Amino acid sequence: MDEESEDLNTYVDSICFTASPARFRGRRIDPSHAALIELMKEGKTLHYVADVLELGYDAPRKRKRGTVEKWLDRGKKTYNAVIAESYREQTKEQIWVLIHFGKFTRRK
Repeated sequence: MDEESEDLNTYVDSICFTASPARFRGRRIDPSHAALIELMKEGKTLHYVADVLELGYDAPRKRKRGTVEKWLDRGKKTYNAVIAESYREQTKEQIWVLIHFGKFTRRK
């Protein structure tokens, strides 16, 4: 197994499969267990994550290939979502796995 396919399988064991039709770039978004807890703490849904990804801007930090991080400013807060490419064996489709969702206060 090469390094790239190991990266794709990193999140497979902790994916929470949902009935949510939230999508980004044509692929469904499923959260990891940790990201689902982060979403619940913020009171947000996967549809909100899709909005952050669609309307947000690229984060200033670099992520590895196959991983996307977007930031979206709302008031004094910035929401960030990090997704990684993965493969859902049950449905034989490429998906995005939400690996982190959070918010922080911007500095001036």
